[in-house]
Amino acid sequence: MTADAAVLGTWQGTDVRLGAVLEALDELRHESEKRATRTSVMNLVAVARGREEADQACDATHAFGLRHPTRTVVLLKEPAGEGIDAEITIHGVTAGSLNVWSEDVVLTVHGPATEHLLSLVEPLTLADLPFAVWYVASLPPPGDQLAATCDAIIVDSKVLGDERAFADLRALQRQSTVIDLSWLRLLPWRQLLASLFDGHDFRPFARGVRSVEVHGKAGPRHLLAGWLVDRLGLPRSAVHLSEARHVTMRLIAEADGRRGEFVVSRDEGERLVRASATVAGGPSHTDVMSLPETGLGWSLSRALADLAADRTYEHALHAALGFLR
Repeated sequence: MTADAAVLGTWQGTDVRLGAVLEALDELRHESEKRATRTSVMNLVAVARGREEADQACDATHAFGLRHPTRTVVLLKEPAGEGIDAEITIHGVTAGSLNVWSEDVVLTVHGPATEHLLSLVEPLTLADLPFAVWYVASLPPPGDQLAATCDAIIVDSKVLGDERAFADLRALQRQSTVIDLSWLRLLPWRQLLASLFDGHDFRPFARGVRSVEVHGKAGPRHLLAGWLVDRLGLPRSAVHLSEARHVTMRLIAEADGRRGEFVVSRDEGERLVRASATVAGGPSHTDVMSLPETGLGWSLSRALADLAADRTYEHALHAALGFLR
C-alpha cells in the first residue's frame, strides 16, 4: 500500500454463516464512513489455492492506491473440513485532502462449499459495478460458474507452470473475455521493439525479418513468439525459443542489401528494458524504459482499467499454440 495507507477496521470469524460476514462488513463500513469515503469502482474476486496466493492477491490490490479502490473478495479453497472462515479488513488511503477506503474479504471455504463459490460471492458484490474474477495461479475448471458469470477473467500465464496450459487458456478465451497479466507485463518489450522500426532508416527492415530469437520463461517467451509470428507474418521455423530468467528478443533483418539487428532485453539486477537497433554500415539507435517496482500490482491495475478483450493478445495466443506441437 502507499505510505499514507491505514487499516481502518478488521473482523474475523471461524465456521461462520455468510449472514454474519455481511453484518460485520456493514458495521465496519459504517464506522469507516466517519473517517473516509468509499469510492469502489470494481468488484474483484480472487480465487486462491493456498494462503500464500491469498496474501499475494491482497497485496497486489493494495498497490493500487487511489487508482482502483475495490471490494476484493478472496476465495481460499480448502477441500478438507467444512464451513467458512472469514476475515475482513477495511483499508484507508490518503492523498492530500482526499480520504477513500476499500475492503478485503477473505473467505476460507472448506469441503462441499468449494463447489458453490458463486452463491457465496453474489451477496458480497456491489451492484452495478464491473465484476472481474482473478485466478491467481491457475485456470478456472470446466463449467466454473464464476468464470461464466463475470465480465472478465484475469489469469497469469507466467505462473501456470506449463506452457501446455495455453491450449486450455485458448479454449477459455474463445468463451470469455480473458486478460493475461503476463501479456500486460510484456508491454514495455513490445512497445520498445515496435519503436525500433520507426523512422525512414529502420522501417524497411520490418518487412525483411529473417530470423528471431526469444529467450525467457515459458509463458512470456511463447506469447512473444506468437505475437511476432502473427504481426510479422513469419514462419514458425524462423523463430527460435530458449529458457532464460528475463525476456530477450533478437531479430535479424535485411533491407536494401544491408543487415540489421534489433534487440530488446532486460539485464540481470536491473528494472530496465533496453532496446537497440544496429544497421551494418548505417545508423544505430538505443532506447530504455523503466519497469514498475511492483510488476504484479501494476499489471493487475492495468487489467482492471480496461476489461475489454484484446484482439492482439488473442491472435498472439493462437499463434503461440503452434510452438507446442
